[in-house]
Amino acid sequence: MYYLFGTLMTHYGSASLNHGKSKGNISPLQKSKWRNKIHSTVNSDAIRWSLRYYWQQGYEVNRVWDADEFINNWTDSNFDPERFIDDDVLGYLRAEAAREEVTEEVNENALNTEDNEQASTRHPQRLGALGVNRAFSLTPFDGGVTFNSKSGQKDRTSLHFIEFHNTRYQYVFGLDCNHLKDKSRTFAVLDGLMSISKVGGHGNVFRYDFSPESMVLRWTKESSPEIFYCFEQLETRPGVYAEPSISQDLIDLVTIEDINPDELWIGGKIAKNFELENVHINQGKKQLITELKQVIARDLEVEIPASKPTSNQ
Repeated sequence: MYYLFGTLMTHYGSASLNHGKSKGNISPLQKSKWRNKIHSTVNSDAIRWSLRYYWQQGYEVNRVWDADEFINNWTDSNFDPERFIDDDVLGYLRAEAAREEVTEEVNENALNTEDNEQASTRHPQRLGALGVNRAFSLTPFDGGVTFNSKSGQKDRTSLHFIEFHNTRYQYVFGLDCNHLKDKSRTFAVLDGLMSISKVGGHGNVFRYDFSPESMVLRWTKESSPEIFYCFEQLETRPGVYAEPSISQDLIDLVTIEDINPDELWIGGKIAKNFELENVHINQGKKQLITELKQVIARDLEVEIPASKPTSNQ
């Protein structure tokens, strides 16, 4: 039984990930309290959407995003986790089916009929193998807002304000490889997380790179990750922050051997001049992932796919 856990930190940039939502003539960022301060945040659904969008460039997915019509086109409304990577990795729930089953249960005379058994199989549901948590900004939201005005004749809707945040985000994921119908899809999950781009959802017109600048991954047989949200950016004086770093809490867990250092894979910019005994450390993200894939292939007894999607446009 193997699990892949990780905390990924994005590049620094100006984020206006408003997901097409607005309040009057203001497009606000999503915000939430984190460590007693207000931080901007990105919903996990946006990250999952971006993963599926990446996969549809080279894998068979059940829900195919139509960028022209802004809708998902279904390949098979009955789902098939063996055929479709998104059904397998992300899971599914057919809410209307659940309501139909409740109605059927009211009829006690039909509970044990063959028709009822067939009805229950027509409405599948599956817990996803991949869990993705909400992304939080490394620094508190500072109230940034930009002013915009449409050209031509003006009216009361001409002025528009968009909140933005110059920051990095960190988010976490956990993959239960044992739950996958096809365990080799572990590599597609890794490739997707390394290549995420459009997290702004269907209406986002702003570009923010959500691929990781740095990452901490754990390949383990233990079901508890203990590495979640392990990046921090400490305030050196009011409003001024040091460069991101790995939290001392994680370093302590490795030092006291609560985490086996051989299970940790640390890569990207954060790895420069970082040392932690017996941990896999490589500033080159691609090289680190290549080495991790080889270990995953060995432990899961699967082959690494020869190719993957090369475009996320």
